Amino acid sequence: MANSLRATIAEWFPRPFVFRVRSIKRAIMGQPPPEHWESNVDNDTTDERGRPRPRTRQTEALERLHEQKISSPYLFYEVDDVLTLPAKEIARTLTLATMYINSADVKGDVAEFGTMGGFTARTLANAMVFDPRYQPNQPLRKLRLFDSFEGLPEITDPIDLESQHVKSKAWARGGCKVLGAKDLRAMVEAIIPPSRIEIHEGWFADTIKTLPDDTRFALIHFDGDLYSSTMDALVPCFERGFISKGAMLCFDDWNCNEADPEAGERKAWADLVKRFDIVASHCGDYSIQSTKFIIHSYRGIKPRSS
Repeated sequence: MANSLRATIAEWFPRPFVFRVRSIKRAIMGQPPPEHWESNVDNDTTDERGRPRPRTRQTEALERLHEQKISSPYLFYEVDDVLTLPAKEIARTLTLATMYINSADVKGDVAEFGTMGGFTARTLANAMVFDPRYQPNQPLRKLRLFDSFEGLPEITDPIDLESQHVKSKAWARGGCKVLGAKDLRAMVEAIIPPSRIEIHEGWFADTIKTLPDDTRFALIHFDGDLYSSTMDALVPCFERGFISKGAMLCFDDWNCNEADPEAGERKAWADLVKRFDIVASHCGDYSIQSTKFIIHSYRGIKPRSS
């Protein structure tokens, strides 16, 4: 049994680790150390004429492995990573999305519906700091932030009332209220100039109506949670042709409500696609519950020249 256990340990753990364990064990028991483990480090440092070879990345990598300076796979995500990884994934996706709209020269501003604690608004603002250099066209994009600053609205839509998050009281009137408009503005104005920021305070159904007809969005991050809020914000966007060709649409709460396709943002997107004949590429999920699309066309899209 002991031999079997030792064989298993030797098979599953790195040889340097096994060597160190055996060395410690023998030292405790007063026994001589085991035979030295020979690494596979590339020690061929000279060529056939005895001249020094340049160090390669392979040599350096093998040395790091031998010295146990490379993390083991099971330690790749440390304790802090468990909590911060979802936020990092969101920040990474929104940053790359902002870089994408510059690279693809998508027309329009960056919009966020639902700002909550300002984490993603700040992320978007940070991603936009290089626009003066990398945005192909002027004037520079604006960051348009939409929120009631009163939390979630009264929930009355039958689709929302049947959703798991509403039934469990995870989503309720007044929920998700964190930052006020003044604090949010101070946060993002510390990153990009005030002239590039517009905060639209009020319910989506009301504030979206105040936008001029020439409004264009190149990137939308939607974090309104509810089916009704999604439709309140995005139906007018598609109806009035606000969403540009090539625009990226990110849904923060796509996999909420047990990822039920008949609830929340999933249901809203399906209804929007059908209503406006939307043609889009699904660009995959990110973080815990989010997903993203690139919009190619829809009924009512404005010509490129407008």
